[in-house]
This record gives sequence, structure tokens and C-alpha cells, in this order.
Amino acid sequence: MTADSGPVLPRRSRSVNTYRMSNSRSLLLAAAAEEFARYGREGTRIQAVVKRAGVNERMIYHHFGSKDELYTAVLRELQGELADAWLNSLAGIAELDPYSGMRAALAGFYDAITARPLLPALWMHEALAGWQTMPLPTADMLPSQVRELYRRGQRDGVFRADCPFELAYTIAISALVALPAFAPRFAGILPAPDRSTAADATLRDQVIGQLLDGITGPNASATTEASPP
Repeated sequence: MTADSGPVLPRRSRSVNTYRMSNSRSLLLAAAAEEFARYGREGTRIQAVVKRAGVNERMIYHHFGSKDELYTAVLRELQGELADAWLNSLAGIAELDPYSGMRAALAGFYDAITARPLLPALWMHEALAGWQTMPLPTADMLPSQVRELYRRGQRDGVFRADCPFELAYTIAISALVALPAFAPRFAGILPAPDRSTAADATLRDQVIGQLLDGITGPNASATTEASPP
């Protein structure tokens, strides 16, 4: 049968069903992220997810197979979005001097993580459970652009020579992840992170400035010279 000799309604129906199936997956991921961030994997109820998503419960098993697989898919989705957003922000940092480049890199991560406030909450549940869901990062998985920038800063004497990149990276990223999660606890002292306000930009720059002060501390040679024989 040629394209113009048969009825078009069945073809349109299949297209709409495909759209609905794809849309139900997105709705479930968004709803599950909210529930898992609040209650964790063990505390989240499937019925609450489907009620929030407005879809039939069977769609969870169609798209994901189980609640555990849905949880994994939520983490993978949000972490993938975070990685893409941050890597996009790193474009061009190699052209900057090490200090300015590192400031831009950390600011890019801060903006990416505060745009996804559910992710730190999910990571807190993961931490309490022993990080069992997603594979732990290895040194070779850390962004090469930031590593090279740090090494260039060490060679130029801008960044301290006695602190390896992996340690500096872990401290900086941990601080930036924790800030959106814990800042509301100190709402009476600090403005809570909100990407729409100038106050948040100031808070971000102050936090990154503190981190950079640590990275640019005394280098190994200065420490050695200051040490007693």
C-alpha cells in the first residue's frame, strides 16, 4: 500500500501514542525526583509518584521495570544534565589565566547545581545509604579542562604546589554542593541560594573567593623554607 492509498488515522494514532509514552516517562522522572529527594529511595511510595505524575502506575514498570530502576534513572538523568551544563560552561577557560579560569569553572558548577536543587538532596540520601546506586567517580573521570587549568596554575606559582588536584577538586565541589542544601538552615544569617537574585551572585562569588584563597595558599617551596631544619 502506498503512502497516499491507505487511511492516515492509524498512523496518526501510533504517533500520538508514541508521544504519550515518551511524555509519561518524562513526567515520571520529574515526579520521582521530587519524591525521592524528599523521602529517599526506601521511603518513596510508587503510588505517590504516579499521583504526582498523573499517569498510570503500569507506566513505571513499562519504562523502568521497578522502583529501584526508576531511582537509578532519576539520578542518571539529573547527573547527566548537571555534567552537560557544567561542561558547556567550561568552554573557553583554557584561554584565561589560571585564577580567572578557576573562578569561572567553579562559578559554572555553582550555577549548574543551584539550577537543580533536587540533586543535592538526592545525593544526601545516597550518602546515607553508602553511595550504592551509581558508580563512584575515579580520578580519570574528573574534567580534564579543570585539571589542566589547575596544573598550569601550579606551574605558574598561582596555585599551591603542595595540594594535589584531586584533593582541591573534592573540597571545592563538596562545598559548592553542600551550600544549596545547607544554606536554608542558616536563612537568618545568609541569603538562601536563588539564581534569580543579585544576592545569590554575591554569595556565590564570596564562597568561590574563599575556596580560591585555599587553592592559592602557601606553596610547597614556601612551606619547606619556613620549616625548621
